[in-house]
Amino acid sequence: MRIDLHMHSNCSDGSLPPRELVKIVKQYDVKVMALTDHDTVAGIGEALAAGVDEELVVVPGVELSIDYPLKGKAHLHLLGLFIDPNNEPLKKELDWLRDERSKRGEKIIRKLQQMGIAISPEELSELTAGGSVGRPHVAQLLVRKGYVSSAKEAFLKYLSKDGPAYVPKEKLQLQPAIDLIHEAGGLAILAHPISLGFPTYDRIGQEILLFKEIGLDGLEAYYSSHDRYFTEWLLDFAKRNEMLVSGGSDFHGEAKPDIKPGVGFGDLNIPMSVYENLVAYHRLMVTG
Repeated sequence: MRIDLHMHSNCSDGSLPPRELVKIVKQYDVKVMALTDHDTVAGIGEALAAGVDEELVVVPGVELSIDYPLKGKAHLHLLGLFIDPNNEPLKKELDWLRDERSKRGEKIIRKLQQMGIAISPEELSELTAGGSVGRPHVAQLLVRKGYVSSAKEAFLKYLSKDGPAYVPKEKLQLQPAIDLIHEAGGLAILAHPISLGFPTYDRIGQEILLFKEIGLDGLEAYYSSHDRYFTEWLLDFAKRNEMLVSGGSDFHGEAKPDIKPGVGFGDLNIPMSVYENLVAYHRLMVTG
């Protein structure tokens, strides 16, 4: 029996509709999952309904990209777990981010067109079906039309930060993002701490403590790209500093085909106690 609290549908950059995602997840013996699409809650209603049908717990969530000074390809993402997807301030902010993502997608398309690549904003819109637009969607178009053989090649050739078609995206500041998640009744969790890009565990810990000072609730200790040593260090760090622990595969489907629900690359094992502890803390937070 497995849990997976970091998953994506085609409402952002995953490949599966929310209902299909829930069905696939059940095949991997996952009993609790969180839908955490990038900058959108559009798929949560469908996922919750599918969870009822499949007798599987679906935690409503979101993954926010944060504007934070990090070097190179390092980045900061924030997970909101147990959020109210109907919270008006959250919906308003996510609507703005969705519009900015659409504009970014169009800019990327125009750059590719200038390079002689025949893809259009209409094709991108059709692919995303009104959801949150991301570079993986552009990569899918490039694969579909034969310009590259894989999404990985699309990023290496065109879409990476140093690629000729790269366009930076609008992001939220950390403090307002944490406050937004809390206002929507959720827990603010640092996603995949390895992505901060710092050279030592201690340096990562110093930064996480700064995040905690402004309201961060916990961190994603269990993650597909975390090795055993880093996971153990994060678990100890969280315990010493009285922070919550979460975990997830970051499953995307075809966009990351080597990552499977609940098991990541094959060795991910998130204890059910992680979910139980999050639920207990969230219940206390809600009831005061």
